Amino acid sequence: MMIELVGNLHLHTTASDGTGTHDDVAAAAARAGLDFIIYTDHNVAVNGVEGWYRDRRTGRDLLRLMGQEVNDEREIPEHSHLLCYFVNDELQGVAPDPQRLIDTVTERGGLCFLAHPLEQPGYNGTRGDTGFYPWRHWDVSGYTGIELWNAMTDIKRQLRTVPRGLLGAYLPPWSITAPFPETLARWDALLASGHKVVAIGNSDAHAMRFTLYKVLHRTVHPYEYLFRAVNTHLLTEQRLARDVSQARRQIYDALVSGHCFVGYDLIGSTRGFNFTAAGSDRQAIMGDTLLLEGEATLRVTSPLPAKLRLVKDGRAIAETQATTLTWSTAEPGIYRVEAYRDYWGWQRGWVFTNPIYVVREG
Repeated sequence: MMIELVGNLHLHTTASDGTGTHDDVAAAAARAGLDFIIYTDHNVAVNGVEGWYRDRRTGRDLLRLMGQEVNDEREIPEHSHLLCYFVNDELQGVAPDPQRLIDTVTERGGLCFLAHPLEQPGYNGTRGDTGFYPWRHWDVSGYTGIELWNAMTDIKRQLRTVPRGLLGAYLPPWSITAPFPETLARWDALLASGHKVVAIGNSDAHAMRFTLYKVLHRTVHPYEYLFRAVNTHLLTEQRLARDVSQARRQIYDALVSGHCFVGYDLIGSTRGFNFTAAGSDRQAIMGDTLLLEGEATLRVTSPLPAKLRLVKDGRAIAETQATTLTWSTAEPGIYRVEAYRDYWGWQRGWVFTNPIYVVREG
């Protein structure tokens, strides 16, 4: 039985443009029930922070690791942010060349994910404003995956006018919806091109404080709130080791293998969601390749009722409102699962799994 770990891999502290210290953020994550976090401040890595953190209020232990969100700071407007994990080195010297940046991180034993790759304009945004940071270098290779769902990118798009912004600031559950359809389509296209591209989902938490008309003051979407929302769920063979280097390796292995799914936990805990495939005497979980001999049976199990959608090669082939979905196939393909639940009056994205790659032997 696999162990499920819930973590957030994109967040900011006072080391860059967040409002909480490293300890503030760790406490919020522990109180939200996370198992691990990776700090990703802009173009900076801080030494001496990695390790196990115990929250005094809850007594809960949290593993915290260090990464960074890197981009060429000379570009105006900014764009093409890269999440770099398991590398604490200074990377600004290679940031102007995205392919060299990816290669450098990989050579140093790290992993790269394209951050909010198809970000859309938010408040008063245009495609040229400085608050809008899509990925623009789609000819690069060697990155591990993409950030399929970035909660703050989703929120910024939903709160793109003053009335919508006020509604979202005071009724935050209204403003997190689903990954952008364009991002899902781009991911499917990348997968179809023969690349294994791992999808993750994160908060991009800053806990920004806003003042409107010098009267209304608000911390919009605090850390703990966002850490209860969009997260990445990893599957590992064993519980996290107490030795930090071993635990780091466990998280690295799960990420690079795609043994994970994206869950919007605020509208119902996604812990226990599962997508597997079986063929003859072979088994596969999310991120695995299954060699097809005759037929394969795909199984989806959900902890809560949801609209379960099985997607093959970018096209939905089965859908049901239930806690289980079973599908037999003799066709190779890239199979993944989406799940949706109603919340506050309309349907929201809930779970997006990494694919199982079903291939014909020989």
